Parts: sequence; structure tokens; C-alpha cells
Amino acid sequence: MLFQYSQPSTVIFGCGAISVLGEKIKELGCKKAMCVYDEGTEKAGIAAKALDSIRSAGVEVVGWSGVIPDPTVDVVNKGGDFAKANGVDCLVGVGGGSSLDTAKAISVLLTMPGKAEDYVLAHPIFVDTKTPVFLVPTTAGTGSEITKVAIISRPELNAKWSVFVNTNYAIVDPELTLTLPKSQTASTGLDALSHAMEAMTGINWNPHSDLVGEAAIKKIANNLVTAYNEPSNLEARTEMALAANFAGLAFNDPITHVGHSAADALSCRFHTAHGYNCAIALPPAMKLVAPAVPEKMRVIAAAMNIPLTGNETGEELGTLVADSIRKLMRSVEIKPLKAMGFAREDVLALAPDVVSNHLASYCPVKVTEEVARNLLAEMYDDYQ
Repeated sequence: MLFQYSQPSTVIFGCGAISVLGEKIKELGCKKAMCVYDEGTEKAGIAAKALDSIRSAGVEVVGWSGVIPDPTVDVVNKGGDFAKANGVDCLVGVGGGSSLDTAKAISVLLTMPGKAEDYVLAHPIFVDTKTPVFLVPTTAGTGSEITKVAIISRPELNAKWSVFVNTNYAIVDPELTLTLPKSQTASTGLDALSHAMEAMTGINWNPHSDLVGEAAIKKIANNLVTAYNEPSNLEARTEMALAANFAGLAFNDPITHVGHSAADALSCRFHTAHGYNCAIALPPAMKLVAPAVPEKMRVIAAAMNIPLTGNETGEELGTLVADSIRKLMRSVEIKPLKAMGFAREDVLALAPDVVSNHLASYCPVKVTEEVARNLLAEMYDDYQ
């Protein structure tokens, strides 16, 4: 069997890392940067830190705060128009996954003709982008700073599709997560957990995804509740930032699978946060695949600090892991779908969307409409 694994960009990790952002931009010979972020990142003062670092290195910079949650192709097109009008030669995404993905997608428009919708497709393509991209996460969750994928909404099709691009640097500064609201600490941390677990249990797993995925799970199991309860605990924040980065590395090559298919369906139908959706979908997704990948599930269970006898079946391991995830979800106050006001029949009606999502094809269990419907039912019924 042959394996392939990669790391799309260089990572600079540590408290205060944002201070070297401008220096790294200058090293690549860039003359004018565009910082891409949302209004929340701007109000928190984090965008200013990025802009100051760039200016202090003698590089010209413009800021663009046009990012929205679940960014659409229209947002990317507007960002592309702004970038072209300002003559920028590099992009800096600052914020959560939405800002990082928007920056990555804008890089396509600085390389290729046309609009974002020409490249953001149901079955992602790789675009050999030429504009340098620097990514500065402010959450410990998406891992987008270290993946090649940009996930962008196609609201005209009620879908979330993707494109693969080149990136250059991930600047991961745990101090930037200290102001993250508790609800986002919870949902983004569980998003990272889903990345690690789905990467390890998908059909395209590799030794690298197993290594960093297991490490990410251990860090999340040991630090998420502390980061949630003690937002200023820099040690826990640092461990969570590293976990999210590891989880991004884990799924960069094997991609995620049916949990993310269900999460995307929820996002398009209910417009709930991606991390929340991934959290809700993760326990039944692990139960579904456990009999097909029992040894992987045993590693995951141990990483979650679940006591094991060594004689558990794949099905039993799946139940133990699912229960442990739900316990963690309750500890960080993740609300059930019912408590969020969503009707069971509306959730189950998403089964065709789960099946049609290309991520379902990476699941080690064939995802039929019946399988998808059962998974959605478990998402709704088994977490109350």
C-alpha cells in the first residue's frame, strides 16, 4: 500500500507569533498586502495587530472587513475586486475559518480569470495559485491555516462547495484566542475533534493523519473544558491552538467524511455554526464507522481517556467513544438540536443532502439514504 501526505505551508507557532507576520511577508518580496477579516476580528483589536506587524516591516497594507460567517461566492468576488483595485500582491487571512477560507478563495481570483463560482465546485479542483497567502487563526478549531481547502457557500444552490489552493505561512498565536467567547471556544474545539477523528477513520487515512490526529484528540480531551471554563488560561489555550493545527494537518490529505457531510447539510438548511454542526454529527458518525475500523476506534478511545479492557468489539468501542464525545459536549454546554428549535422531521429530511455531498464517499461505510437518515435521527434523538 502506498501513502501520500503533505504539509501545505510553514507553521510559525507560539505566543506573540503575530509579531513576525510582517517580517515573513517582506521575506517573500511582497510590497502590498491585503488583510482579510470580519467585523468581530476588527472590533476585538486583532486585525489591528496584524496590520501593525505588516506596517512595521515596511510593507504597505490595506484592510478588508467584508467576511461573513459561511462566506459566499459573492463575498469572495467582492474581496477579489477589492484586491485587484488596490493592486495587492499577497493576502493575509485573520480570524476564524470563514476569514481564512475567504482569503484562500480570493487568491484564486488573483491567479485565474472569471468569478469564484467558476472554481468553487461540488467536486473540488486544485488551482495552482501564485499569490502568497498568510493565515492567522484566532480560533482553535478549523485548522484552515494549515489546509489547502477553502470552503465557500453557494447559496443559489443551497450548498457548501470547495476549492484547493496554495498557501505559504500559518502564523498560530495562542494569545489571539484569549478573547474568544465561550460558545466559540466550545464549538471550534469540537470542530477540531471532528477533523482528527474523521481523518483517522476515513478511507484515505495515512500514518501522518493517524499520528497528528491522535495527538490532537489527546490535547482536546485534556484541555477543552479548561479553556472553556478558564478563558484566560494561556496553557490550555496554547494546547488547544496546537490541537486544532494538528487536526488540520490530520485531515488535509485524507479529508473528512460523513460527519462533515451531515454538518454541511445542517449549515445549508439551518445556518448554524459549522463547529456546532460537526459536534452534533460526530458521535453518530463514530458509532457508524466503528465496526469497520475497530483498531482505529481503539486508539481514539484511549486518546479520549476511556478505560478499556482490550476485549471490546468495534461496535462497543463506537458506543464508548460516542458517549464520551457527548459527555464532553455537555461539559461545554452544547445545545441539542431540539433545544435549538429544530423539528425532527426537518433534520431527517436532510438525508439526500448528506448522501450527495462528496465527503460521504470518504466514509468506510457506504452512505445510503437510509444510513444517512439513521445518522440524522441519532443526532437528534441521542443527544438531549
